[in-house]
Order: sequence, then structure tokens, then C-alpha cells
Amino acid sequence: MTMHRHLVLAAVVTLPGLGGLGLGLMYFFHPDEIARLTSVSGQELGFQLLLGTGFAAVSLAALLGVLKLALLKPVVSFFAQLLNQYAISVPVILILSLCAGVGEELLFRGAIQPWLGIWFTAFIFILLHGYLNPLNRPLMFYGTILLVVSAGFGYLCLHTGLYAAMTAHTVIDIALMMHLRKVAKQS
Repeated sequence: MTMHRHLVLAAVVTLPGLGGLGLGLMYFFHPDEIARLTSVSGQELGFQLLLGTGFAAVSLAALLGVLKLALLKPVVSFFAQLLNQYAISVPVILILSLCAGVGEELLFRGAIQPWLGIWFTAFIFILLHGYLNPLNRPLMFYGTILLVVSAGFGYLCLHTGLYAAMTAHTVIDIALMMHLRKVAKQS
């Protein structure tokens, strides 16, 4: 099986796996969240998509600016080499980002956040992604910034809706991976 197929399989498993777990937990423990998720009008959905995209744009301006810092050169280099090593194509980036954005937000913001709150959920989310490593100062710095962005997903979910958080997460993942892909091709 090629690497692309492995990555697409991982993405597709993420969507029903994490997303399904999130929906199951929401169904049994947070039925009001399921109701909020399924009773969105077209106009409200459009607003959530727009707000999620706007949050992503603002976050990306900050993230891409921070990634230019000399301190983060090893972090950018590591992730760019990873993308280059696996020759990740644009369609795979789109699939990975969409599946992660939807699946992870269903679990973390939809199911876990009502129990643990915005900031602790964001902390767990970033910790599980491996960004909070006190032995790696550049990665820890970047992880701290991602913690704030992740908390932003939580506030989007709380005040606007889960679709806004899913949109922001997806757009940010796409843009960051495309940026890293471009860096990899330049080196």
C-alpha cells in the first residue's frame, strides 16, 4: 500500500473513529449539543462557515508570521521534511484536513469540552498532538501559540457553533500544510 493510501486511510478512520466517538458521547451525555448540531438553518450554517473562515484567516496571519521567526526554523524544517518525505499531495492535504477538522472537533469541542471546559480541552488537544514538549523549546513555543488557537476553536464552538470550529480547524490545517509543502519544495 502506498504512503498516500495509508494517509488517506488514517484520515478516513479519523473521521468515523474520533468523530463517531464524539457523536456517541454527545448523544448519551450531551444531547443538547446534538440538537444544536442538527438544527442549524442554512443561514446559520453560512454564518458559522464565514465566522470559522474569518477566525482561521486571523489565526493564520499570526501563525505564519510566527513561523518566520528564527526560533521556529527547526520546527518548520522538521514538519516540511516530513511532508516532503511522504510526498504529500494537495488532494491528500485536503482529505487529511477535512477529516481531522470534522472528526477532532466532534470529539474535543462537541463531547469533551462540555466536561472539561475550553482551556483544559485545548491543552489536552495540543498535548496529544505532541506540540507541548518542554525538552524542545521551539516546539513548546509553537505549541503554546497553538494552544491559544485551539482555545479559539472552543470559543467558536461555545458562542457560534460546532460548524464554525470545524471550519476554522480545517482551513488552518490546509493552509499550514500547504505552507509547509511549499517550504519543503524550496529546500
